[in-house]
Amino acid sequence: MTIINKELFKQIFKLIKSYDEIVIARHIGPDPDAIASQIALRESIKLTFPNKRVYAVGAGVSKFKYLGSLDKVDYNSITNALLIVLDVPNFIRVDGIEGLTYKDIIKIDHHPKEDIEGTADFTSSDYSSTAEMVADLIFNTKLLMDKNIAENLFLGIVSDSERFLFKNTQAHTFEVVVKLINNYSLDFVALYDHIYEKSFSECRFEA
Repeated sequence: MTIINKELFKQIFKLIKSYDEIVIARHIGPDPDAIASQIALRESIKLTFPNKRVYAVGAGVSKFKYLGSLDKVDYNSITNALLIVLDVPNFIRVDGIEGLTYKDIIKIDHHPKEDIEGTADFTSSDYSSTAEMVADLIFNTKLLMDKNIAENLFLGIVSDSERFLFKNTQAHTFEVVVKLINNYSLDFVALYDHIYEKSFSECRFEA
């Protein structure tokens, strides 16, 4: 059962508000949930706080380019960053933060806890996906959302729940998805096409 921790959400929002430079990272070999959550949160923070410098880092994956672009960052110019790690429980699998100096960590992850312990730690295996967790965070704080952000969160949820077939899909998952669709007039049929697009080489391999 998913429990909304509003005090934790307030803590996360307060940390985000207090930093001018924010780096958002996720695991190596990312899937759609990891990249969709990362880009959606970056865009939400930038929409809410236009003057903040917010970066989504890590190696890109060409077949997920429909979710948006990632940032290349010179960490020598960043001296006091907030690090947000998504969809990853251990430091060894965090992509793209080598050389980064940071003070606080926000962790948002739906896997069992390992060695990453956030200053604000939103870890819960009750969720179907990290995208569902980011959606809850935005809906329950003053962070803003637009249609592009909602589309990415929808795609992350659908992808990581395997179209709502995995057992960690709950009634709350559907509540979040309905809210995304209704509030932002999502064409979810068209969005499904992105998830199931395959390159010719992938089709040949499967054949």
